[in-house]
Parts: sequence; structure tokens; C-alpha cells
Amino acid sequence: MGQVQRETLECGAVRLSSERCSFTYHRPRPGVVFMRIVGYDKGELGTAPMDELREDLSRYAPIEVFIEMDEITGANLPVQEAWTEWFSNYRPALKSVSILTRSKFMHFTAEVVKFFSRTGELIRVYLEPQPFERGPQARGARLPRARGHPAARPVTRRPQSPPGHPAP
Repeated sequence: MGQVQRETLECGAVRLSSERCSFTYHRPRPGVVFMRIVGYDKGELGTAPMDELREDLSRYAPIEVFIEMDEITGANLPVQEAWTEWFSNYRPALKSVSILTRSKFMHFTAEVVKFFSRTGELIRVYLEPQPFERGPQARGARLPRARGHPAARPVTRRPQSPPGHPAP
């Protein structure tokens, strides 16, 4: 497992990141978690993405999870298997899981995780944003602001290397 960086953003969200992948967690209200996954998840973060949900599960179960995967380019098989097992094990503590991806490959991957986790319709996978966005709005929760908005900037920043020098 590579080095995992955990940072709190100005908007209160938490970002877990490695060299190739990041998970950002927004909690618009108790019991609702919005996750945005970016990059290629090769398992560098280990169980940290699942562990980040532990307090939500212990305090607010059953919780609703909204996962935006528009910017994920892939996830290796051990990562898929880990999420399959996690969804299966925590099924009683999940009210619903909504996944948005516009990639047909990632849509298929999410459907495979759904099938093998034996969660039935607990997990819903969307290719279009409108039905995905209706879920939190209907429950009085707002989705996080668009990428690039000032509120998405980290409070703690990674050290920057001078141009032409690799990052530490």
C-alpha cells in the first residue's frame, strides 16, 4: 500500500489521496455521504476509503451513500472484490447506495460489484446525472459544489516541488 494522505478541505469535506487516486467525502447532513472518486484505484489507499465511512455507520446507520465515479478511469480486481465484500458485510447499515458513472466500463464494474455483493436494489447504478441527483435533493441534502470551486480547495496542502523536480 502506498502513502495515503488525508486532508480536510475548506468546505469541511475530507479527501483521501495517493499518487493515482483520490476519494473525497462530503457529508451534507447526518446519515448522508457523498463520495467522489478520481483516478485509477489500484488499491494504494488500502482500506482507508471504507474506513472513512466507519463513524458514519456507527453513528447514523442506516446511511445513504452517493458515489460519483465520472472521473475514475478504473479499479483493479482486488479493489472491486474489497468493495463487494464491504457492501455485503455492511448491507444492514446501508439505507441505499447510488452510483453515478458515465463510463460504460465502470457502469459494468459497478453492476458486477452490486451482483456479487448480493445487495439487490440497495445499490442503484446510474449513467445519467438527473436521477442520481434527485436522491439527495429529495431528502433535503445538496450535492457538493462543482470541481474547481474555491470551497473544494484543501486546507492542508501537499508540498510542491520546483518545476522539473519530482514530488517527494
